[in-house]
Amino acid sequence: MPPPPAVCTEPSPEARLDAAAVASCQRLAGLLFPWDITRALELALLKTFCLPSISGLLSRTGEFEQRPRKRYDDTGLMVAELLRHGPDSAVGTAVLARLNRIHGHYAISNDDFLYVLSSFVAEPIRWLERYGWRPLSGEEQQALFRFWLRVGERMGIGDLPQSLEALLALNGAVERQRFRAAPSNQRVADATLEMLVKDWPAPLRPVLRRVLRGMLEPETAPCLAWQPAPGWLRQLLRAILRSRSAVANGWQRLRPPQRSRFFSESPTPSYGASFRLEQLGPPAQLARLNSPRWSGNQRRIGLTGGIASGKSSVAALLASQGLPVLDADVHAREALAPGSAGARAVLARYGPGVAAGPPGAMASTTAEEPGSEDADRMVVLDRAALGRIVFGDPAERRWLEALVHPIVRQRFNAELERLAPAPVVVLVIPLLFETGLEALCSEVWLVDCDADQQLQRLISRDRLTEAEARARIAAQWPLERKRPLADRLLDNRGAADRLADQVAAALSAGPTPPAAASPPA
Repeated sequence: MPPPPAVCTEPSPEARLDAAAVASCQRLAGLLFPWDITRALELALLKTFCLPSISGLLSRTGEFEQRPRKRYDDTGLMVAELLRHGPDSAVGTAVLARLNRIHGHYAISNDDFLYVLSSFVAEPIRWLERYGWRPLSGEEQQALFRFWLRVGERMGIGDLPQSLEALLALNGAVERQRFRAAPSNQRVADATLEMLVKDWPAPLRPVLRRVLRGMLEPETAPCLAWQPAPGWLRQLLRAILRSRSAVANGWQRLRPPQRSRFFSESPTPSYGASFRLEQLGPPAQLARLNSPRWSGNQRRIGLTGGIASGKSSVAALLASQGLPVLDADVHAREALAPGSAGARAVLARYGPGVAAGPPGAMASTTAEEPGSEDADRMVVLDRAALGRIVFGDPAERRWLEALVHPIVRQRFNAELERLAPAPVVVLVIPLLFETGLEALCSEVWLVDCDADQQLQRLISRDRLTEAEARARIAAQWPLERKRPLADRLLDNRGAADRLADQVAAALSAGPTPPAAASPPA
């Protein structure tokens, strides 16, 4: 018998390039320039506040103004752990999963994600050109680009530039075209500045504030309502920082560092000498972020996706295999059924404008006075009219969700208890990530499609105008934000039989490990 063919285990050129990029970035951030790169990333963070879309969101969350030190340390620790371990390591995967879950809670545009990512490449390059004992080489700059490009891919950021030159051009264009002053810029930047000087003696703080403000370019400072630093101060800072860098380089030549010096390897004011990944994130989100997935014997498939992405088609395919399917939309309709407490609450809030009339023949035979409890029992809600209200006003949508979601959760719990003997259960939950219901599932499948397909399918299915369809899509997290959080993607861009093949393959492959598992940092 001839020997079996040899299996090639040589990594692809792309994989080798990524591994080399990670190793180069680890050397830069951990050994050669740990202080400089930490300062450069601090400056990058500060410059993101010049975008009102970013500063406005941060101001609304209150995290930078109420807990600036924790927010600063959390960001620094997660970025440092990515650099220390690489985005594809177990720790890096856990960090990115946590970042995605934290960011997914907020309406962050893809353009803002792109700028922040670009600043993590551009600012270290600029800093070391200005203040370092040497600038980064072309190879090191490319490694930095490849590293953060990989991070962007793992975060599901769309339209990523595919070259260093394109990324730097994007960074410059945003700073020229979108940086502008706004009250939220100043609030967040001032809170951060006060946090940075807080540990210094009080008499030194005014000078230190001026020095830190002097790190910004003269054209950037006014975006934070800060007075631009005079030329002499910027020249003095440059001379001091270059001298410090030269001394550090000379010391390293005499005594090369024996261990890395990442930000996450040093004590922080928030956590002391050590930290756990489960501690990082906004306090209000920690319970949701740390809730474990279902780990019982029953396989629970959480099926989600965007509106009109094809969840119902996948649910039908799974039901045809004899699997029990629990659908959040069905339970939501039950929560607003005629005569239900939910329907009565909706009628009390919005009045007869959301009433489609009594069901069936009762419309012409009921004798009860409108508005009476008996009459309300007969009323069918006009879901289209209700949709126009809640998708046109985020506050009203939140009110309706606060009414319906607890009822849906109760129904899910009751049905899961009833179906406890079933080996597999499917939970169709359109807002699975938005509502933090991953804990009900052992794995999450995402039905994926293109944005244009989603829009056209929704217009056709629900007979909506384009503006109405876009409003309903915008009420959910975009698919770009959901993709990195899912354990399995089902591509619904093509023919129905292709989708069926993917569903069959996913079902037969067995349970997938949760993407959001979080080993200790």
